[in-house]
Amino acid sequence: MIKGFSSHEMGRIALGTHIGDFSKEDSEKYVQAMMHALQNGIDTIDGAINYRGMCSEIDEGIAINSLINSGKLRREDIFITSKAGLLFGDIQAGMNPKKYLSKILEPNGISQEDFVEYEGLYQTLNPKFYEIAINKSLENLNLETLDVHYIHIPEISRIRLAPDEFYDKMEVLFHWYEEKVKEGKIRNYGLAVELMVEEPDERKWHFEIEEMKKRADKIVNGKSHFRYVLFDYNVLCDSGRTVANQTVDGKQVSLIDACHELGIETVASMPFAMGDGFKNHTLGEMLEFALNNMDHVIVGSKNPKHIDEIIEAYRRYMR
Repeated sequence: MIKGFSSHEMGRIALGTHIGDFSKEDSEKYVQAMMHALQNGIDTIDGAINYRGMCSEIDEGIAINSLINSGKLRREDIFITSKAGLLFGDIQAGMNPKKYLSKILEPNGISQEDFVEYEGLYQTLNPKFYEIAINKSLENLNLETLDVHYIHIPEISRIRLAPDEFYDKMEVLFHWYEEKVKEGKIRNYGLAVELMVEEPDERKWHFEIEEMKKRADKIVNGKSHFRYVLFDYNVLCDSGRTVANQTVDGKQVSLIDACHELGIETVASMPFAMGDGFKNHTLGEMLEFALNNMDHVIVGSKNPKHIDEIIEAYRRYMR
């Protein structure tokens, strides 16, 4: 297992690993794309244990370990993130999510009742689940430490809980995360939200970032490692900037402003709106739109040519 962690902060551009199927062909493409990106200007890879039934993390592990073992990069050159919270499967072991639940999770005290379902996604805030997930992610990646680990779409669990119950459960989970920092399994953690920005007026998804930060900071005397909030942000989904549905120090502010006022970094997912943005905008326009408002932007691609276009557009933006 490769020891260490990144010597730098998250890159402004990260390569995402969500898109694709479970095929060997897509895995081969991802391995080559990640190796290409990491050697040509992108130093951050964003993943999740549930992406492509763990295939994405396994592909990441192959790419990262190949570059490090060949001496082309060092562990400190690469910033690696992952996520947990959604029920996942293991395609290579022949287990879909429900089989993984019965064969792996239930014997470890995690039941169907721990999850809240929404449109086929099953989300939990049970720390026992995160313990299994993070250990499996580290195994998939063959790494000792993740630079960031996110709680994946926690607002799904929010719909079943009263606000205080939800924050209490999040506080317990934050306590678990701070323990993982002490153990050296992660450096920082954050939230990866989706429904809260896609449907910003729906109160059932809503929670306050300020309260989250207070709960995390309370655990370690104001010095928590809760540092990132990831969410959809693009020309077709800009509520993170345009909707003032957060409260900080009694003022109504946008999600982006709330994060920045609280010292939390923002990470944009889906900057090209799953390809829909190309109908009316260029790649450069959409990347600029995201970079103008967000601290970091995740671009999803397994095509080296597309990755080169993104890198060139980013370099033009930075000039």
